Amino acid sequence: GTKRDAKGWHIPYRCSAGALTIGYGHNLDANPIPGMGASSRLDENEARKLLAGDIAKVESQLGRELAFVHNLEPVRYAVLVNMCFNLGLRNLLSFKNTLADVANGEYSAASRRMLRSRWAAQVGKRAVELSRQMDSGLWQ
Repeated sequence: GTKRDAKGWHIPYRCSAGALTIGYGHNLDANPIPGMGASSRLDENEARKLLAGDIAKVESQLGRELAFVHNLEPVRYAVLVNMCFNLGLRNLLSFKNTLADVANGEYSAASRRMLRSRWAAQVGKRAVELSRQMDSGLWQ
């Protein structure tokens, strides 16, 4: 998600967890950017660059912490990237049983666990889509 002003600039907003966020989900509270705060704004190019950097960081973290992700097909890998981007690595790692299910190829079990989490209640429809994607191995 993102929030824009009347002129199309990306502006800060509070995400569902209450964190100050800008662009396509960059959490300024957890990952501050010098000089950027509640009155900042980004153009589309800046927002996309920030997103690309955030995704690269998440992918690097996942690869270091969860070796099994290198063996996942792109669809299920994308679910974990999305969750890690949203939750942060530390919080994603707290999904121990879900991650164990994914590592063992138990995707339906992982999908069910995803939906029973507090994260699912916070993100709603996206959690349902990601859980279906994890279960089916198909883009949603």
